[in-house]
Order: sequence, then C-alpha cells, then structure tokens
Amino acid sequence: MAGSALAFVPPMSDRAPVSALAALGGTTCLVTGGLGFIGSNLALALASAGATVRVVDALVPEHGGDRRNLASEAGIDVLVADLGHHCVAERVAGADVIFNVAGQVSHHASMTDPLRDLDLNVRSHLAFLETVRRVNPAARLVLTSTRQVYGRPETLPVTEDHPARPIDVNGIDKLACEQLHLLYGTAHDLRPTILRLTNVFGPRQNLLKDDLGALPVFVRRALNGEPIRLYGDGTQRRDCLHVDDVVAALTTAAVTDAAIGAVVNIGNTESWTLREIAETLVAAAAASGLASPIEMVPWPAELTRIDIGDFATDPGRAAGLLGWRPTMSLADAAADTVRFYRRNPWYLSST
Repeated sequence: MAGSALAFVPPMSDRAPVSALAALGGTTCLVTGGLGFIGSNLALALASAGATVRVVDALVPEHGGDRRNLASEAGIDVLVADLGHHCVAERVAGADVIFNVAGQVSHHASMTDPLRDLDLNVRSHLAFLETVRRVNPAARLVLTSTRQVYGRPETLPVTEDHPARPIDVNGIDKLACEQLHLLYGTAHDLRPTILRLTNVFGPRQNLLKDDLGALPVFVRRALNGEPIRLYGDGTQRRDCLHVDDVVAALTTAAVTDAAIGAVVNIGNTESWTLREIAETLVAAAAASGLASPIEMVPWPAELTRIDIGDFATDPGRAAGLLGWRPTMSLADAAADTVRFYRRNPWYLSST
C-alpha cells in the first residue's frame, strides 16, 4: 500500500483495515448519502475511529436513506439537502476526505424516469464537484460507482479494462458521473478515486423497497419466511460483498495516494448463482423456524432487456493497488445480516 498523506494514530476500530481507519482518526470526513445503506455504515465506522463526521443526504423518498440509521451516533453532523445545493458548501469546507456515496441505484427506475436518474446521478454530482473545486479542491475524494457500467460482460471475471457499455440509463449516468470526477481531477487538480462496487448487502439496508436490488429483497423474504422468487432458472451468477468489506475498501482508498485518479473494481474473488445466494440467506434465517421456499418465475419483458447475464468481478487491482481483499465469507455475511435485522426489527416495518 502506498504511504498515506494522513497522520497515523493508534487503532480504534475493527470495521475496516486498522491502518486505514486509524489514519482517518482525527480527520474531518464528509459522507454524501450518509443516511443510506453504505453511507451510514461508513459514517459510523469513521466516527468510531475518532473522525469528525459530516453527512449530507437528500433523503429522496424512493431511496434507502433513514435518519434512524445514524440514531446511535449523536455526534455526527447531518444536513438534509440536495447534493448540488449551495448550502452544502459549508460541509465541504475544511473536510480532509469526501466520500461521495450519494446517488440513485435502481436500474428499473432509471428506465421508467430517465430524467430523474440524470438529475440524481449526473446534474447534482456536477454541481457538487463545482462546490468542491471552489471551496476545497485539496480534499481527498472517493466516489462509489457500480459494476453496472460494464453492461453485459464479454469475458469473466471482469477487469477494469473491460469495455464500459452500459445497457440501462442508470449505468450510463453512473459512467458519466465517474468521467466527471476524473475530468475534475485532471482539469482542476481534484484528487478522486473511483470504486466500482459489486452487489452489496448487510446491516442498515432498506429492505422494503423492491427497486434497490435483489439482495435486500432476498433478505426481507428470508426473514419473514416468504417465498423468494428468482427469474428464469436461478443459475445466473453474481459476486457480492458484506458492507463491512466495502467500508474497508472506501477507507483504504482514502489513505492510498497511489489510488488518486484510479478506477478500481471492488468485488469478491468468488461468485455464486442467485439460487445459491438465496439458499444461503434462507439457511441463515432458518434458526427462527422460518424456511422460505425458493420459486422460479418467468423474466418480465421490461427487465429482460436490461439484464446483464452472469457477472463476476476481478478485484486484482484492488489487491495490488490498495492491499484490499474481501474478508467475509458468504455464509458469515448472511449470518451477520440476519442477526442485525433480528435485533432491529423496525427495518421490516413500514412505520
């Protein structure tokens, strides 16, 4: 791993590589989308490591943000605002590290309301980059993107050199957002790193909105003992990560100078069929006496057109550049996720 530009302090957390979180202790970090799934886990990890944490989140109703995700940490400064609003400048000023985690993730919603996706994933981020350029261009900047930018894989596993050919509006807008961050790096001396995330699941994920990905739907149905419905024959392959491994990648990228200007896949070294993933979640939830049946259903026509087929990530660049590797097995990740939601049943309630 390259040397950090931030001062090292003693370890304070085990939620990410000790050196990364420890190096961020005593710094000021801004997390956009910090009331959502990945953002809230990141914000809590940073706070526990001794960082001063600021959060900006628009709390878009269709997304997964919820104030209760950070209810256990009263010291985090939260601003509810659009990412591109002028009031965000106050939070940007003085931040040592900016984790830009905000954005829409629904592929289906991007096809039914493409202008809304453009607004959330491109316009607001461009306005935010202008704020960073004007107020705090020296801040370290880490953007979360998605493996969806690759489209349908030509070869597996997918490296960063694979052509980026998105097949839905969300993928196109995410790719545009990446390019804007990189452009501001070369044209305005910002210091971005792009992390393309695979499927992520774990604590603090919204389980009630079906548009936020298949995995939270699987988790909800497994916890409730409801049928888990898989399109086709359930043999499509995916790699997935527990959110703690993603937090580790984000914090490590933030303290790795060699990653400035880089695009890095953050995915698992293994992949599984969707049926295997569903079965693992069902097994983890079965301790309560519930056992969800797994059912095969036909593909809806509107989803078939934007389906990417099998996907598996090659995270070799993350290992070489960041020294990052996933640490949690699928079974352990499923067990940890089930335990969290059993302890926090409000995630399964609409109130």
